[in-house]
Amino acid sequence: MGQNGNLMRSLLLISALIIGLLGCNPNRRVPAVVELAKAPVFNSDSAYSYIEQQVGFGYRVPGMSGHQQCGDFILAKLDAYGFTVSEQRDTVIGYDSKEFPLRNIIGKWNEASTDRILLCAHWDSRPFADQDADRKEEPIDGANDNASGVAVLLEIARAISSQSPTIGVDMVFFDLEDQGRPVFDTEADPNDHGYCLGSKYWSEHFSGIKPKFGILLDMVGAKGAQFTLEHFSWEYANSELLQVWDLGNQLGYSDRFIYNRTGPVFDDHMHINQLIGIPCIDIIQRDVQNQTLFWSDWHTHADELDAIDKQTLESVGQTVTQVIYNLPNAEPSSK
Repeated sequence: MGQNGNLMRSLLLISALIIGLLGCNPNRRVPAVVELAKAPVFNSDSAYSYIEQQVGFGYRVPGMSGHQQCGDFILAKLDAYGFTVSEQRDTVIGYDSKEFPLRNIIGKWNEASTDRILLCAHWDSRPFADQDADRKEEPIDGANDNASGVAVLLEIARAISSQSPTIGVDMVFFDLEDQGRPVFDTEADPNDHGYCLGSKYWSEHFSGIKPKFGILLDMVGAKGAQFTLEHFSWEYANSELLQVWDLGNQLGYSDRFIYNRTGPVFDDHMHINQLIGIPCIDIIQRDVQNQTLFWSDWHTHADELDAIDKQTLESVGQTVTQVIYNLPNAEPSSK
């Protein structure tokens, strides 16, 4: 074929590569359709009320009264819904060797089952508005970040109490996710950021039955929110990530759960994946046009109750609820 033949072979090879890449590009994915198990209806009004109550306590910053009241509130709700509740309390070291009081709250449903799912969210709020133009050193309400994630989990806990799945459910509310170094501080060591201390502690002290996979909820209540395929979720839990997104699309939330791949987020799921080996995904709002942003009001004083949208809460809450009831239901073991 000579020189022209070599050119033709090269063009064919390039074409094949392009077709192959497009074929496995998740942006072009056709969602898998499965038989939906009977699952409770997620009540977004109830979830919204949980956000109201959390914000009403005041700033959920360790050492402040709002933090104490909110922790007691989460623990009491889990107990009222029939979960076995425990806490992890300690003092941990954050950025610049600062000491922080830690309070992780854990609820377990159907402890005997060896088929388990992990649902988690951080419950502390940011002590700085360091992404704001004004009042940077003041705390924020954190209605979306992350009273929304806590609220969705509490409403799922309420639903579980009325219609029990036969699999086990572990709910973990991480403290000290958002107590990291403010961006207006000079950062001598970029690795000394001080975020996600609660999930690190929980992962380092994990014991018991390991869940099959986990779902982290972070900033899941804002108006118009979209949730993308975050890089580390894709790297560590590819099949679980697509399972959740496909269910979200099947339930009618295709405008929320989109198949765009976006960059990595250092969040609580990182420690769960790396330290325990539980495949864990992160449902977190990302700006699709600008991958460096989570949400326009992130770490600002605009993260208040007015930012919350019940339809967003419903899309996430109903999808995660369906995931629980669509998992293979094993009878509780005697272990």
